[in-house]
Amino acid sequence: MEYRNKEPDVRILIETTQSTYSPVPDFYAGKSVFITGGTGFIGKVFLEKLLYSCKDIDTIYVLIRDKKGKTAKERIDEFVSKPIFSRLRNERPNDLNKIIPVIGDICLPNLGISTEDQETLSQKVTTVFHVAATIKFHEELSIAVNTNVGGTSSLLNLCRCMKNLEAFVHISTAFCNTGQKILEEKLYPPPAKLSEVYKFLELSKYNRKQLKTLLNGQPNTYTFTKALTETFIAENHGNIPSVIVRPSIVSGSLREPLPGWVDNWMGATGLIVATMKGANRVLFGKPNNFLDLIPVDYVANLAIVAATRCKRSCGVSVYNCCSSACNPISLLTLFKYIKIASNKNGIRLSQLIFTESKFILSIMTFLLQIIPAYLMDLWLRLRGKKPVYMKIQAQVVAGRNLLNFFTSHSWEMKADRTRALHASLSPEDRLKFPCDPSDINWKEYIKIYLLGIEKFLMVRN
Repeated sequence: MEYRNKEPDVRILIETTQSTYSPVPDFYAGKSVFITGGTGFIGKVFLEKLLYSCKDIDTIYVLIRDKKGKTAKERIDEFVSKPIFSRLRNERPNDLNKIIPVIGDICLPNLGISTEDQETLSQKVTTVFHVAATIKFHEELSIAVNTNVGGTSSLLNLCRCMKNLEAFVHISTAFCNTGQKILEEKLYPPPAKLSEVYKFLELSKYNRKQLKTLLNGQPNTYTFTKALTETFIAENHGNIPSVIVRPSIVSGSLREPLPGWVDNWMGATGLIVATMKGANRVLFGKPNNFLDLIPVDYVANLAIVAATRCKRSCGVSVYNCCSSACNPISLLTLFKYIKIASNKNGIRLSQLIFTESKFILSIMTFLLQIIPAYLMDLWLRLRGKKPVYMKIQAQVVAGRNLLNFFTSHSWEMKADRTRALHASLSPEDRLKFPCDPSDINWKEYIKIYLLGIEKFLMVRN
């Protein structure tokens, strides 16, 4: 199979789409969509944005796991009571009734969806957004394959039964092809054949060396299985109009639904907070390496817009939702902006040390982080209080180590097709669905991001 997408001329793409496509909300008017992963970080923002900005949408079906002690309706009611849905609750509360739960699980055969619900989806749904995945970097390979590849396979089977399907949008990751220094918006050969992976899983036991060989340069089972999933879609989508959206490191929102909104400590958020609080003093990598961040609302907007441009053809359209090629920010600049924002809030950041040596990383971590944490816990014990600092330090080091591969490498992730797509929208839609990474003012964004962390995570915890 050929893994090359013919790269369109950006000017031609703009010229041919500017006047031929209707407004984005019109595409969804009177129609129904189905979303997996709607209760996750990206999924929540996507769901809220779709409801708020495409107000004439008919129904949003959300795959949701069954939970003992709570009905699906109760879970949805609890879900929409969160701050992220505040503007909908205040302005158009009845629109929240458009969210309909579908009991199921991405890991189960046929997604665990009842025959009745399958029939409803096949009759009504016109667009499918596949956001669900296991995002644990070092998940057991069998679980990662079953969830990320197997779940996608089951979803594509369901899509084949949808009589009016116009678009299937899969949220992947820009890091599923880390062997490339320059990442284009095209499909790449997979790190392994899926048949070889299933054969490998038949082994009752395998060691880390065998797993590393199978991963073929991929840093973890997450990026490995996301790469396999892209290939699976390319080879099995058939006549289903398909799009792949590849975000980089997804961070707090820039504008919507609330500035700086974030609901977890994963990715860059935990590392930034640990560094701000002085719990992390050392970073593995060069200070001029790019850290490719992308606000979560940009990812949601791109997915919503990309679906409207989906075409029934033999190819799969790929859009990178990344900043390093068109609007890069280095680690040094990132933490400089964090320091500026922190100083304005009365927080003085300690000097951050960069190193490319794992030995120096370990030594400096021990001297600057572990020993102070141990002494602080000793002081707490002497005062009859419960020690906490070594536990915090263990979490900080574990979280930082998960990102070592990404801070110690630098990529140029192209987003030409994404930028052209955004440029092709009407002026009104460009304002309503911003997704061009070159428009981000990093200094201003970092201030918003830090305020969001303070408001939505640190106060809550």
